[in-house]
Amino acid sequence: MDGPAAAGKTTTSLRLAERFGFSYLESGRAYRVLAYEALRSDIEPDDPSAMIELCARMVRNNLSVLLGLDRYDTGELRSAEVGRAVSLVARISELRLRVTNCLRAWAKGNSRSIVEGRDIGTVVFPAAPLKFYLTAKPETRAARRVAQENSGSYKQVLDDVLRRDHADMTRSVSPLKPAPDAIIIDTTDLTVDQVIDRMSAHCREAGLVEA
Repeated sequence: MDGPAAAGKTTTSLRLAERFGFSYLESGRAYRVLAYEALRSDIEPDDPSAMIELCARMVRNNLSVLLGLDRYDTGELRSAEVGRAVSLVARISELRLRVTNCLRAWAKGNSRSIVEGRDIGTVVFPAAPLKFYLTAKPETRAARRVAQENSGSYKQVLDDVLRRDHADMTRSVSPLKPAPDAIIIDTTDLTVDQVIDRMSAHCREAGLVEA
């Protein structure tokens, strides 16, 4: 599951995971964990060597912690400060490679799973049998985020969405884009239930059975 910020990836991934009995992993939490720990340790998030060492240390200690499966509160990982740092962290090519290896290691033990992110279908799991790419107009995504998180003004959130889009789509390493065989769904004018129904139909066509 790929797509830009606030396109509905998390909501639909969780609903789809429940419907089909999938394990679920949000790849972006690993980058947020790294950004959060960098800020806590006074490490510059755009310092490649320091960030790579931080990642290596976390992997040695506990892979689940690095992947955001343990210890962290969603609120602290979603802070504005962490959000700004994430874009810098995600540009480090060697760091992305290490996180990708961690995601693949997790998937080996969770073969029936849905993984959400921004380069899942293009880089992390290019051979995945079913790929979705969710998108929506920036204005719609900003309005949804304001309604869900009830933090920041609409203009501030829209500016952040546009900033993240630019950073994700123009980075030299693993830029955000649909995989050639991804099923693209524009959620701008769709309800969550409508999106889930469309995705479920594609899952059933691929031979998956609901839980």
